[in-house]
Amino acid sequence: MADTDDEGAVDEAVADAARRLYAVPLADFVSSRKALAAEVKAAAGPVAAKAVVALRKPTLPAWAMNLVPRGDSKALADLVGLGARMRAAQSRLDTATLTSVRGERDAALTAYVETVADAAEAEGASLSPAAREEVRASAIAALADESASEAVASGQLTRALSYSGFGEVDLSGAVGVTSSGSVVSVLAGGVPPAGGTEGDDAGAGDEDADADEDDDDELTEEELARAVAEAKEAKARARALEKERRRAATELAEAQAEMSAAQEALDEAEKAARTARRAVVDAQSRLDAARAAVAAADAEDA
Repeated sequence: MADTDDEGAVDEAVADAARRLYAVPLADFVSSRKALAAEVKAAAGPVAAKAVVALRKPTLPAWAMNLVPRGDSKALADLVGLGARMRAAQSRLDTATLTSVRGERDAALTAYVETVADAAEAEGASLSPAAREEVRASAIAALADESASEAVASGQLTRALSYSGFGEVDLSGAVGVTSSGSVVSVLAGGVPPAGGTEGDDAGAGDEDADADEDDDDELTEEELARAVAEAKEAKARARALEKERRRAATELAEAQAEMSAAQEALDEAEKAARTARRAVVDAQSRLDAARAAVAAADAEDA
C-alpha cells in the first residue's frame, strides 16, 4: 500500500477518482465511492482515501446535470457562452446588449433543461417538475456567476445552484472538485485530516462508516420535491396573508375617512343647531318686546 503525504499526488488521485465517481449511475454512487476509496488508499495513501470518502453524493438534479458535460452538448456550450457575454455586458453597464439577449436567454435556459432531462431519461431516470426547476435555477446561476458556470460545466455538482439576484452564487458543498481537478476548499466538511496508518483496518472501517453516514444524510427525490412544494405553499400563504393585510388596511383607511366625514357633518350640524337656538332666543326676545309694547298701548287707550 502506498503511503504518501505529497499534496499534489493526493489532489491528483482525488480528482481522478471524483471524475470517475460522478460519472457512475446514481444508485451505484455509494458502493463506487467505497471501491474508489480503497483503490485510492492503496495508490496514494489514507489522506487521499478519506478525501474520496468526503465526496458528497449528488442529488438527482445534480447527477442529471453532471451527465451533460460528458457529452457533446450544444445546450451547455450555448449556456456558458451566453453567460460570459451577459456578464461582460453587465460589467460595462451595457443595458442594450442585456435587453437584446432576453429571448436568447430564455431559449438557452429551456434548451439546457430539456437536455438535462433527456440525459436523465437516457439513463433510466426522470426529472419531476420540481427537479426541472432546480436545473433551471442552476442554469440561471451559471449565467450570472463565472464560478457557478464552471461548476455546472465541471460535471461534478453535488447539488443544484441558485442565484438571489445579487452577489456571488454560494458554491459551498456544491461541487466535488473544480473543473481543473483541484479539491474544492468549500467541500462540505472540508478534506478530512489523515487519521490512520498504512494497513490500519480500523481506519478502513471508519471510511465505510463515514460513507454510510454520508449516504444517510442525502435527501431522496421525494423529500426534495416535498420540500419544494412546502416552500411554494408557504410562499403562497405569505402572499395571501399580505393580500389580506392590504385589503384590511384599505378598509381601515376607508372607514377612517368615513368617520372623519361623519364627524365633520356632526360638527356642522351642531354649529347649525347653535345658530338656530340663538335665532330662536332673539326671536323670542323680539316677540316679548312687541307684546309688551302692545300691552302698554292698550293701557294708555283705556
